[in-house]
Amino acid sequence: MFGSFFALRTQYPYRSFRGFLRWCQFLVLFAFSSRSFRKMSIVPCVQHAYGLRSRKEFKDRYEASRIGFEEAWTARPRQTQQDVEHFYLEHDKDIWRQAALSDGAYNFKKKILRTYHLILAERIPHSSPVLDYGGGAGVLVHYLASKGWTDVSIADIPSQTIQFVAREMSAMLRNVIVLDGSVTLPQAHYAVVTCLDVLEHTFSPIAIVNSLLAALQPGGVLILSFPRETDFSTTHLQKAQEERDAVFELLNRSCDVVMQEHVFRKRG
Repeated sequence: MFGSFFALRTQYPYRSFRGFLRWCQFLVLFAFSSRSFRKMSIVPCVQHAYGLRSRKEFKDRYEASRIGFEEAWTARPRQTQQDVEHFYLEHDKDIWRQAALSDGAYNFKKKILRTYHLILAERIPHSSPVLDYGGGAGVLVHYLASKGWTDVSIADIPSQTIQFVAREMSAMLRNVIVLDGSVTLPQAHYAVVTCLDVLEHTFSPIAIVNSLLAALQPGGVLILSFPRETDFSTTHLQKAQEERDAVFELLNRSCDVVMQEHVFRKRG
């Protein structure tokens, strides 16, 4: 366990006591994952959206949402972008799943906390424009807004999750962008773009990364995770994996690599 903590420490180039304290937050998260960083939880937003009066009602609805999810994916062909987009309009399971993860799942909360720390490490002012691309139910943007970022936006395909974000979080966000084919991202605008565990669900990762680079300011930071997948029985797409190596070749050519296969700074 301690070996993994020290390995984690090397990923964050903090050179100060404050930085050390930030690293220690991961120890707190490990010890108290279900109770720490309560601002990260979007469960209260879900309870408000669905009129739930207790955590027990939330847990019951979450468990119910898990029934039939994989069957819904396989019930019809998912061979085109339109097929995939239709799937995310068919159900609200991702709202419940991401809310539950944001409330008590160590690995998920670690991902959000890590991204937050990476933005801090890049010394991005709180007034800088930040975009979470493929942000789902809004866990990251909700957390950034709660921590004082004032120009945060989210973008995602038409889905029940982005509808939920528009209803429950629009007051704390700059923009809620629905990627329905009629919208293009503003050019050279964002200081930070995040794209976390998104590209493996898409048909055109290279095109998406090109659009994200175009949306970044010169010197802007792209924080990206694109896991290598082999299971294509659910929403992971083989077409995405076929472009994965080319995505990182593009980023290595176009950007300065801050952290291999994860953090990139657009050249001016």
